[in-house]
Amino acid sequence: MSASANTAIPYEEAIVDVNSLEIAGRLICSIKQRWATNKLVFKNLNNDDHLVRYVVFLKDNENEEYSAILRIYPTNSDVYTDHREQLRLLTHLAHHQQAPQILLTFTNGYFSSYIQGKILDIREQRTHELIAQKLAKLHSIPIKFHGPQLSDKLMHFIDLFTNKNLALHDRLLKMKNENENSNSQNIKSVFKSLKTAIGFNKPPVFPLTFVELALRLKDISWTEISDDIDRMKLIFDNNWSSLTIPVVLCLNNMTTNNFVCDIKDQSISIIDFDHCSHNYYLIDIVSYFLAMAKDNYDTKYPARPVQKLFLIQYLKYSKFNLSTIIYNQY
Repeated sequence: MSASANTAIPYEEAIVDVNSLEIAGRLICSIKQRWATNKLVFKNLNNDDHLVRYVVFLKDNENEEYSAILRIYPTNSDVYTDHREQLRLLTHLAHHQQAPQILLTFTNGYFSSYIQGKILDIREQRTHELIAQKLAKLHSIPIKFHGPQLSDKLMHFIDLFTNKNLALHDRLLKMKNENENSNSQNIKSVFKSLKTAIGFNKPPVFPLTFVELALRLKDISWTEISDDIDRMKLIFDNNWSSLTIPVVLCLNNMTTNNFVCDIKDQSISIIDFDHCSHNYYLIDIVSYFLAMAKDNYDTKYPARPVQKLFLIQYLKYSKFNLSTIIYNQY
């Protein structure tokens, strides 16, 4: 076992197979030396295709305090995520008590301390207060940055649909050849091919090459989408920057199921930090309101009293001066 030079977190050069957790058992027992591999239980925590997570505990002792979380990166996720930078960020957030402690890293994932709590009920007023408080604390963490990154991240994902991402292109070709050699009968699909290549489809489907993708997506104007992103960036640069709106570490995942609450002490924790980037603090706040509405903005978008409640709690716990943006006439 070695230690990462940047984070001093134990590291093992090993690949954990999501379909066989034998190696994962050996790894967790290397840091929890009183645990035995034949007594381990792996409980799948997945609620979507992106997060491959397990809670690990001993048989007959499902004590949350002594459990651990196993996180396995999706296949080929390195084409859109810098995992080393992600681990540095998690370590920094853990130092500020805003993220779980990283216990051990390996080639395609890591173990972290267990997050206790239950998913919050969006119908309760307390939910909005707790999330606002947690978000304000996250935004108040001092982090070195070079400006907003939202437009860069959006363009990076757009590149997954074009031939600009050469690493993904090579992997699609390799997967196509492997499937042809195995006489796979899976149906070709544009988005399923991309999801397969970046680890979102299990089991894998027959992947398309970028040439085939281009034919299937010929009616989609990526130029127009790129232009929209550029216009959005221009609005941020020309309008928002002149207002001295604080740039912070944004979570960029404001769905309520990304937060859990420990009923004992009413503390709230964040589950997923994968989409974090530096941006204007208002992005996360508006994203939370949009997440509440989902696809029904006319009837489910939060009313003004709920917005005010959220903002008041946010202001109370943020460490930068935003006191002038709340007005009693609302």
